Amino acid sequence: MQGQTVRIVSQAIHYIEEHLHEKMNLDRVASALHYSKYHLHRIFTKTVGLTIHDYAKRRQLTEAAKLLVFSAKPIIEIALMSGYESQQAFTDIFRRYIRLPLPNFGKRKTFIRYSLKFI
Repeated sequence: MQGQTVRIVSQAIHYIEEHLHEKMNLDRVASALHYSKYHLHRIFTKTVGLTIHDYAKRRQLTEAAKLLVFSAKPIIEIALMSGYESQQAFTDIFRRYIRLPLPNFGKRKTFIRYSLKFI
């Protein structure tokens, strides 16, 4: 049973990683993998320690933070590339999760990983 759990969680992580630039939620991942959302939520949270929503948000924000530091792209472009519908939504989520002001973050020139891919 544990091997099957690892396989299902690995599939979910792979799907999330392949679709980081899109809006992500439990229903979408469960539907893509053809699993019950309740079962997937339970085993993913137990295995990873985060809900699918939190895992996806953290990974999206990590990739966005990398772009903020290492690219010259404007914040709005990074927000849209990261799956957010507006710069304001991106700014609000960034502040809530990263706890640093967005305008100053890109000027740091040092990248602190917020959340790496779970393996």
